[in-house]
Amino acid sequence: MTTIDHDAIHDDVDLPFQVTAFADSGIELVQVPWEDRTVDWDSFDLIVVRSPWNYVDRLDEFRHWLYERRHMTTIHNSVSLIEWNIDKRYLADLAERGVPIVPTVFAESMEQFQVAAASAGSSEIVVKPSVSAGSRLTGRFAVDDAAAEELASQILAKGFAVMVQPFASRIDDQGEIGTVLFDGVVSHSFRKAALLAEGGELVGGEYREEISGVVASDDVLFVVEVASIAATTIARESGWLAANEELLYGRYDVIRLDDGSPALLEAELFEPCFFLPTDAEAPHRFVDAVVRRMPNS
Repeated sequence: MTTIDHDAIHDDVDLPFQVTAFADSGIELVQVPWEDRTVDWDSFDLIVVRSPWNYVDRLDEFRHWLYERRHMTTIHNSVSLIEWNIDKRYLADLAERGVPIVPTVFAESMEQFQVAAASAGSSEIVVKPSVSAGSRLTGRFAVDDAAAEELASQILAKGFAVMVQPFASRIDDQGEIGTVLFDGVVSHSFRKAALLAEGGELVGGEYREEISGVVASDDVLFVVEVASIAATTIARESGWLAANEELLYGRYDVIRLDDGSPALLEAELFEPCFFLPTDAEAPHRFVDAVVRRMPNS
């Protein structure tokens, strides 16, 4: 499942690799936009939510699309899991399960934001909305920068909570490490270079993802494992997954805090880019996970 908005998906680096891998497996792959009201979603053997990347701009409509299909068991990851994962307050749920996350305060008023910024324990903070994609309304600021308050005000005006995090300076040199799991098993990891520059700007003045394949260190993979187990447990306990079922896919992004310890930045359990070009076997691992969910497989 994708979107009709070509501006949103023009840089979908996974798509050609998916097309080839599914064709090699003899599976008919159809790219269907979620906005198309003529689609009979029940006619598909399996629906994989992959790139509805304009959902933030049409959030109410997308949530309605999800709500109308809560009964469907052919959607992966499940609708209820997606509804939970859309709002980054899921991080608090993972933290309660013992997952080391980047310290995060969710502010729902300017007063709460001001307190959170002042108590962040860092000279710089990252400000972003609880619902976002592609670094929308996201910035890195000095704690006392008036632009941080201005951004927080914009986020609140849109009806979202404001996330306040201490800026982890190691990301400038080390970036963040993303790790993709298919069926609960690690497929591959990649390094994403820093996106945020000082003063609310983007590195290089524009949104540009610099990605390279890496072998993740053991302590990073430990955080990934703990986060994956916690997310899967929440899904099973909530009835979003069967007791013996795994998530079709998940991507866990980890950074190092200033003390060197790894911490979860995000758990992307719907519509993440897998960055399949970084691992030659990753497309086939993805297809294999999909095939195991096909009828009569």
